[in-house]
Amino acid sequence: MPSRRRRRTPSRARSTSRPAAAARPASASAPAEPMPSRATPARTTRIIPAHLVSNLRLYKYAGADKSLVSRYILQPYWTALVEWVPMWMAPNLVTLIGFAFIVANVLMTLWWSPDLVTPLPRWCYFVFGLGLFIYQSLDAIDGKQARRTGQSGPLGELFDHGCDALNTTMSVLMVAPALGYGQSPWLLVSLGCTLANFYLTTWEEYHTGVLYLGLISGPVEGILMIVAVLVSTGIFGPSMWHQPLLGLPLTSFDLTMAAGILVIFINLATSIQNVVRATRSLQPITGLAPFLVACATVASWAFASPWLLKEGGNVPLMLWITAWFGHLVGTIILAHVVKDERFPYLASWGNLRMAVLGAAVAVGGYLVGYGFGCSSCFVEDADADLVRCGALRWSRAPSKSGTSTSARPWRGSPTRGLRRA
Repeated sequence: MPSRRRRRTPSRARSTSRPAAAARPASASAPAEPMPSRATPARTTRIIPAHLVSNLRLYKYAGADKSLVSRYILQPYWTALVEWVPMWMAPNLVTLIGFAFIVANVLMTLWWSPDLVTPLPRWCYFVFGLGLFIYQSLDAIDGKQARRTGQSGPLGELFDHGCDALNTTMSVLMVAPALGYGQSPWLLVSLGCTLANFYLTTWEEYHTGVLYLGLISGPVEGILMIVAVLVSTGIFGPSMWHQPLLGLPLTSFDLTMAAGILVIFINLATSIQNVVRATRSLQPITGLAPFLVACATVASWAFASPWLLKEGGNVPLMLWITAWFGHLVGTIILAHVVKDERFPYLASWGNLRMAVLGAAVAVGGYLVGYGFGCSSCFVEDADADLVRCGALRWSRAPSKSGTSTSARPWRGSPTRGLRRA
């Protein structure tokens, strides 16, 4: 009986021996990326968890701007301004050019007033105001440029908000010589309020998915207020802020600081209300802990070691806070764009350890000195070393006012010349 088994034809053999990729659809023809092993982790997994990388494609910016100044005055100006930007210019380059003006302003401030108290030439205040306004304009049109060129994405928000976070601290540093609070507790008060406003706005965007700007916001009215302060200082001089008003025991400085703090606290309450309403829970409020711990640490450090706000300590402290806050906000924004459900509570702990150590040394030395009735000079030396290790190495060179300032690298002992007679 003949066998029913068919002999496989060469053509069928060739068809069955085709590679599996030929039978796949076009969308699956590309080889799959190898999974990162534990021995050689992928570069993206060092910053973004591997299972969240795909969420970058799902990111879409959402914002709500309630500012009347922005809607009726600045928006027409920004719309006309972006038309002058060439199509080949990347949106992040627009942001970077604006941020370069802020860096130039800070360098001018440290050149003319390294102690943040010495008055600057009046033309510097006009330059600062112009540079800050240019930064605001370019920061506002980078999103419009991204939509014009079809380059909207999560990297733009991360870079844009990162520059905004750095500018927040740098603006306080620029205004310090104008208002004359460069070596007073008002330096930390104004810095803490402005950073709190920016932090809660970022924290609110993480939980609600919307960047909400109220009737009075930092990126619009806040920057315009600083520009007005700088221009007024250039016209009337820094002394105008400390003259009594109409015979009252109040000065223009007092009213300006009170108005700014009041507006900031209103914005803070609005951000908390929006988050609680969107999440219907009080648990997100724990996300304020990293910022509050940092504020308490720096405040206790400055209280126990007054040298920290004096010449030689205030500028390194401000630069360290600038870098720390930029990193903290950047981690929250990154968690937002990749839709990470775990809030980055401990992301900034590595940069905060030095401040915790400095605060512990200062508070311990203060308590020892208070208990034994003696001054703990070693605390100033320890604080000086910690501040310089955390920011930059500053020197002491004679300034125009005859006092010692920071201008060249230190030589010899890092604490030489800190104690005053």
